[in-house]
Order: sequence, then C-alpha cells, then structure tokens
Amino acid sequence: MTTANEEGSVAEGKTPPRQLSTFHFILIVAALTLAAAGVGFLSGLRILSSAQETVASKGVEPPPLLGGLQHVDSANLRTMTPIVTNLAGSPPVWIRLEASLVFHDNPKDADALAARISEDIVGFLRTVSVAQIEGAIGFQHLSEDLNDRVRVRSNGRVQELVIQGLIIE
Repeated sequence: MTTANEEGSVAEGKTPPRQLSTFHFILIVAALTLAAAGVGFLSGLRILSSAQETVASKGVEPPPLLGGLQHVDSANLRTMTPIVTNLAGSPPVWIRLEASLVFHDNPKDADALAARISEDIVGFLRTVSVAQIEGAIGFQHLSEDLNDRVRVRSNGRVQELVIQGLIIE
C-alpha cells in the first residue's frame, strides 16, 4: 500500500524509465552490424596485404591448387564407355562408373588402350567392397587407386582418369 507522500514523489520528478522503441532498436543493431562488417573488411585487407608482402619478400611460389596435377595444353580427353559390374560381397551390389581418360598426346591406339583400361577397371572393381568406397574418403581412395592402375596399364601415356559419374545400387 502506498502513501500519499510516495505517490507525490513519483509524480514530481522521477519518471519511470522509457523503453526503447522497436525502430530505434533495429537502427542500433544495423549500425553495429555495419561497424562490425567494416572492421572485418579492413582487418581482412590488412592480413591479405601482409601475407602478400611476406610471399613477395621470400620469393616463394604458391603451392599448386590441384594436388600436384598440372594443366597440359596438349592433353586430349577420351570418354570411355560406362562400366557396369558387381562389387565384392555377399549381397549383390552393382556399380556403374562413367569416366574419361586424359592423354598426354593423341595416341593412335587410344580406343584399344581405353578398352584394356576398362577391362582392368572391371577386374579391380570386382575385388572392392561397398564398405571400402563409402563416403568422401572412400571415393577419394577409389579415385587414387584407379588413377594408379590407369597410369601403370598405359605406361604413363594417360595423365589422369576423370570420374564423371558413379552409381552404386
């Protein structure tokens, strides 16, 4: 219960704190967001320029982006026929592999070489189980294994096997 003196003091000089309107709140949040973006942009520019100065002063070449694979202007791409075979394991699991071969030059026997490589890939895929090629790491290992087999089978004439499609059923 309030007394008359208490009611009078509230009415005289002390007003209850005013709440911030929604518009002002949104305006403050937007200003802080823009300030944070500006600080982030400027610090990013500073880090980038210092990294470029360090690289320029040491004369270091940037590392290759494609994991050591290099672009060759005279490379030829030869699409292989899709490979369909079953994988190793007790339940029948089928795989369809669509790939292309990247040759260093344009060999005359490219079709025959592609057929031999296709046979070798079929033989290899029949020894692989589904568990070995699950996930991104499994796919990467499969791709590396196939590239190694292709290079050996072609005596180095094929630069890379590019997997265009892989379906496991």
